[in-house]
Amino acid sequence: MEEVYLKDLDSRIQKQVENARKAIDKNPAYAVDILANIVSRHPGCLEARKFLRQAQQKAAGGKTKGLGKFIGKVTSLPFAMSGGSKLKKDPAAAMETAEQMLGANPANPAAHKMLGAAAEALDLEGTTAFAYEELYKLDQSNTESAKLLMSAYIQAGRSKEAIEVGDAAYRANPADDEVQALIKKASVQQTMEKGKWEEDKSFREKLKDEDEAQKLEQASRAKTGESGLRSLIEEAKKAVEAEPENMNNYRDIANSYRKLGEYDDALEWVGKARQLEAGRADANLERLVGTLKREKMQKAIETAEEALEANPEDASMKAELEKLREEERSFRRKQAEELVNRYPNEFSYRFELGELLFEDGDMNKAIENLQLALRSPKVRINALILLGKSYLSKGFHDMAAEQLQTAKSEIPGFNDQKKDVLYQLGTAYEQQGDMDKAMKEFKALYSADISYRDVAQKIDEFYSNK
Repeated sequence: MEEVYLKDLDSRIQKQVENARKAIDKNPAYAVDILANIVSRHPGCLEARKFLRQAQQKAAGGKTKGLGKFIGKVTSLPFAMSGGSKLKKDPAAAMETAEQMLGANPANPAAHKMLGAAAEALDLEGTTAFAYEELYKLDQSNTESAKLLMSAYIQAGRSKEAIEVGDAAYRANPADDEVQALIKKASVQQTMEKGKWEEDKSFREKLKDEDEAQKLEQASRAKTGESGLRSLIEEAKKAVEAEPENMNNYRDIANSYRKLGEYDDALEWVGKARQLEAGRADANLERLVGTLKREKMQKAIETAEEALEANPEDASMKAELEKLREEERSFRRKQAEELVNRYPNEFSYRFELGELLFEDGDMNKAIENLQLALRSPKVRINALILLGKSYLSKGFHDMAAEQLQTAKSEIPGFNDQKKDVLYQLGTAYEQQGDMDKAMKEFKALYSADISYRDVAQKIDEFYSNK
């Protein structure tokens, strides 16, 4: 499938899109109806899809359904999501399914991930990047989402953006080998672009080693399909036979199984790597075991959610889903507590535990761990924000404002994280009764994004009451 520009579509369709675009602010539901129909008929038109997403988000008014349960639980596995079988057999149909899910909730991570993987299978590079951009926006602290976006940017030749995302992901998780590899790959691509290697010869001609060229090309395509990943697995298994002590080969096999969503096999190969002399003391492998087990649980939850969607009144399915969620939550908390006990001076683990305690409503213990997490530069801003929210939940509005004001000063630019901070800071001042300070924050947010949550309503009410 090829991506098409809006200007290349029939003039009547262009007019419909333009009318829908103009209606997004005043009548988003109308815009959604028009644009959804156009995107269904012209799935390769990225511009129309972007307008559709704006309309859906505007129609949702920031009050998206079920976002909380997804944040922080998005895996990197395009083949492990709901609708995975449809994705393999008919990626075009999977794209349509993903859009239906986003029509119900534009903040559904599983839907964005499905859309990205389906677009990837159809070689729609722009649409792939857009889908993963939207996924990444939902939770910029999620390393797996960052890796998907980096890979999409690299595939689309957008190396500078890939490096920017990679730098943030590396600061948050410097031990992640995949992030480091993607940054390196993007840097090589950027160097090639600057040197204009392809002006006189193709990339294949520039590489003297033909076999190396084929391997590099295969590696870059591996994420687009199951067959590529299985080919890499077989190649890495042969490398293990040749170099049984080389731990990188074991990692490669585990990572490929992970991308396929075959967690038991991935865990088996990580286990083999940990039996090596170099692997026994490798803390990254130890953490990877926990990550794989957690992702396996998340996959089971997604499958149960999909089954419940088809049978929403099935009491046994509801009970099973709740059981799976509770097991996954207990595992995450136990894992976080073990890491904190084992590595008391690794303060980023304090943030992970504090986040779980916050979600459980155990605010005093959450605050205790979040205060310690401030010592870790890679999670400091996230810890400041969550600490502010913890104080807000306890009614300590002045202390919340202090933390959020610090976070605001440390976040460069104006991204989604900054918007959240402005909203929470305005809320802290509002609950103190200091409306002048509250409106200062809400107005700054309103000026940048009128559709953010209920900020437009707050501004309208403020002026109508004056």
